[in-house]
Amino acid sequence: MLTLFERESLDLEALSEAQTAINVKQLSLQFASKQVLSEITMRIPAQRITALVGQSGCGKSTLISCFNRMNDLYSHCQYQGQVIIDGRDINHRRENVAQLRTRVGMVFQRPNPFPMSIFDNVCYGLRLQGITLRRELDDAVEQALRDAALWKEVKDRLFEPANVLSGGQQQRLVIARALALKPDILLLDEPTSALDPLTTLHIEELMAHLKKRCTIIIVTHNMQQAARVSDYTAFLHEGRLIEYADSDTLFTTPRKKQTEDYITGRYG
Repeated sequence: MLTLFERESLDLEALSEAQTAINVKQLSLQFASKQVLSEITMRIPAQRITALVGQSGCGKSTLISCFNRMNDLYSHCQYQGQVIIDGRDINHRRENVAQLRTRVGMVFQRPNPFPMSIFDNVCYGLRLQGITLRRELDDAVEQALRDAALWKEVKDRLFEPANVLSGGQQQRLVIARALALKPDILLLDEPTSALDPLTTLHIEELMAHLKKRCTIIIVTHNMQQAARVSDYTAFLHEGRLIEYADSDTLFTTPRKKQTEDYITGRYG
């Protein structure tokens, strides 16, 4: 049995469709005339944690935003290539983007609870889906808060404003809000960069437990965090995928000198 942060590696070159959560094929993206991603090809394993690392501006956040089409919110955004989830290219014009974002949840760098109660934050997306029966909402809120390791801390405060929570609690609340929709994939964009070390550890422990039920992709600038919590790591530089391997290999015996220079602090 795996314990916290232990890994069970799969061969990235031989992943079956069933083992693949996201299949990225020759993905390029530009905003107006600026090329941000160039010909990214990678298979992201299901029910594993994959970290994206690289210096600021290399395209990490843009890449994960391709996985639930958050980049659509920006004007002059143009895609080439494919992002295949559940056998469908999500960039197809007929893709139901609202449903996609239910299945592919996202948590941002800074906690962004809505200006409402803890309870209403967690069930916000459920109500948008038409779930209004109070018993259903009660059960879903409790389960999501338990999944986010927050239930014991807030179970007697559910109808207090979410902004009374600490920063770490707010981040777990935002994770609970995403988990309430039962996503298959959870995107975490630097989820601990604004948190203290102890709270960061709590979020990392939570990630280790959550990967049993969903695929997790994390953007991080923290090399120690990527090495510690992820099963696989992808190193990006100037919009290109330089190296992608299981984390033990990438951080101990990288194949590319560019990767070695980055993870050892020689640049970036």
